[in-house]
Amino acid sequence: MPLAPFVGVNHHRQSIFFGMALLRSEGTSNFSWLFETWLKAMYDKHPLAIITDQDKAMKSAIKIVFPNTIHRCCKWHIMRKARENLATLYRLNPTFQPELELIINCSKTILEFENNWAAMIEKYKLKENNHLKNMYEMRTEWVPAYFQGIFFADMSTTQRNESVNALFKMWVNAHTSIYKFVLKFDAMIETIWQNEDDEDLKTMDKVPNLWSMYEFEKDARAFYTRNVFKKFKELLYKSTPGGVIEKETHVLYEVNLKGGNCNCKESYVVSVDKKDGIFSCDCKGFDFEGLLCSHALKVMCNLGIEHLPSHYILKRWCKNANAEVKRPINDRSRDAGNSEALRMFRIATLKPKLNQITELASNDVSTFKMVDDKLSELLSQVLQMVPKNSSQLLELQTANDEGSEQLSSVSFTIHDPPPSQCKGRKRKPARWKSPIEIPPKKGNTCSYCKKKGLHNIRTCPEFLAAQKGYGKKHEEFEQNSVAAADEEEDIADFVQVEGEDIERDNNVGEDSG
Repeated sequence: MPLAPFVGVNHHRQSIFFGMALLRSEGTSNFSWLFETWLKAMYDKHPLAIITDQDKAMKSAIKIVFPNTIHRCCKWHIMRKARENLATLYRLNPTFQPELELIINCSKTILEFENNWAAMIEKYKLKENNHLKNMYEMRTEWVPAYFQGIFFADMSTTQRNESVNALFKMWVNAHTSIYKFVLKFDAMIETIWQNEDDEDLKTMDKVPNLWSMYEFEKDARAFYTRNVFKKFKELLYKSTPGGVIEKETHVLYEVNLKGGNCNCKESYVVSVDKKDGIFSCDCKGFDFEGLLCSHALKVMCNLGIEHLPSHYILKRWCKNANAEVKRPINDRSRDAGNSEALRMFRIATLKPKLNQITELASNDVSTFKMVDDKLSELLSQVLQMVPKNSSQLLELQTANDEGSEQLSSVSFTIHDPPPSQCKGRKRKPARWKSPIEIPPKKGNTCSYCKKKGLHNIRTCPEFLAAQKGYGKKHEEFEQNSVAAADEEEDIADFVQVEGEDIERDNNVGEDSG
């Protein structure tokens, strides 16, 4: 069964979710069912934004289930297709690819992107390029400049899903059964939680070094995790060059950060409200990433602001962001309140105990009767505490009646699901490439002859010839050695025979005398 991936962000910038589901097929109806099921699990809270690959069925389902959600296509997938379809252009114009990527990544505003794109098309004479036309027509679905005012936690790709896919491949494969899949999945989740605990320990145990003497950098170190604080320091470092021009007294400031490596805009306007601690930049860096941009930090340094405003410190970047999630379930389920989340926590607390009682009581008749009587008594007490007009009670009674009727009239037969073809496993025939698209093979340097070529020491002609010559010499040496040994053996035998003859002759002479 194929895995359906997607990434989303909630309305309060506090959490990012990624979805992974086993689907029978990847059609619009199945994706609609997936999103509707996900909404029930999230208490009907629609995401603010969602990132997917360019799947048409998923795109149609998002329009049906999430009509007000901002849908964005993965930039990595689009740029990968660009490398495949523009390979010839990349080879003929080595400066085109870096210029294209800089225009896409560095353009902070829509107008800036439009102007830079038009200049690039005119420079390289690419008005008739079909793939670039398609990229430009769907620019509102993937170019970062069109999403600057929307919180994406600095994400423009489905990298979290891709990392999960890679992790899944380490634990399961196409031949893993459903039973083993569940076991492996639990083990994988335990590993992820262990890695997160290790990272939390490093954050609490190790104190990062400060880059400057600003007080707000100390605030950032106190609140942010290690990785987020590292990124904050990079933004602070980028704010050092350039200068600040006061356009309107105590209200508008123009920030010019020099040192850019592209033709993108370097000057931005920051509006300031010192009373409420608001620093709004027209690059929309905080709205998109969740961290104050370099331009706002530059103005804060220029005005001598000592501390970070609390509304610019998002909880999801802080050290204790998941403290509530990692509390024991029993502690959370006993909190005061009747929210849907607390109800789910209480269900998770009671169900294991009831399941254990059921399993143990089913093994013995006397135990079964005792548990049945106790549960009947307990159920009557619970029904007295629940209002009779409770909608939940009516739903349970209706479900029990319908379930009993179905069980009495229908017999269930469970079969294995039919095999399905995942789109990720299809192997398309390789596209024919012209010789200009194929990069030249890099020659190796043989470690024996020290010459460059398409051979190594194992296939080196000189090495093989030397080995062959060594073999002949070795064979001749062996033959000579054998001959010499035979000759020495013959001499030894001759000496021994001669010695025996001389000794016999001497003995005969003595006897005759």
